[in-house]
Amino acid sequence: MRPTISSLEIRKRQFPKRFRGVDSAEVTQFLEALAEDFEEMRRELDELERENVRVREENARHRETEATLKETLLLAQRSADSLRETSEKDAGRILGEAETKAEKMIQQALDRMAETEKKIRELRMERRNFHIKFQGMLDLFQQVLKFDKEEDEMEASVSVHRPKRREGEAG
Repeated sequence: MRPTISSLEIRKRQFPKRFRGVDSAEVTQFLEALAEDFEEMRRELDELERENVRVREENARHRETEATLKETLLLAQRSADSLRETSEKDAGRILGEAETKAEKMIQQALDRMAETEKKIRELRMERRNFHIKFQGMLDLFQQVLKFDKEEDEMEASVSVHRPKRREGEAG
C-alpha cells in the first residue's frame, strides 16, 4: 500500500500561527528532514518495486524453464522406456528366431546323421554281401579246381590202364 502523502506536500505544509505556538523554524527543519526521509523511502520503495518486478519476471522465466526441463525429462524418460521396450522386444524376437534357426539346424544335423548312419549300415550290408558272394565264388572256384584236379588225377589213372596205341590206329 502506497502512502497518500508526498514529500512535496510535507515541505509545503503550513501550520497556522498561534500565540505561544511552536518554533516555526524548528517545525520547518523537522518537516524538511521528514520530507527527505520520506523521499528516500519512496526511492527505495520504487527501487524495491522494480526489483520485485524483475525478480517476479525472472522467477516466471525460471518456472517456465523448470516446466520445460520437466517436460524434456519426461519425454526423455518416455523415449528411454520406449527404446528399452523396443530393444527388449527386438532382443526377444531375435532370440526366438535364433532358437528356431538353431532347432532347425540341429534337426537337419540329426537328419543328416541318421541318413549317414543309414548309408553306413547299407555299405556294411553291401560289404557283407560282397564278402558272402566273394566267399561263394572262392568256394566255387575251389570246387572247380578240386574237380579239375580230381578229373586230372582220374585221367592220369585211366591213361595208365589203357593199352598203348599202335601205330596207325586212330584213337
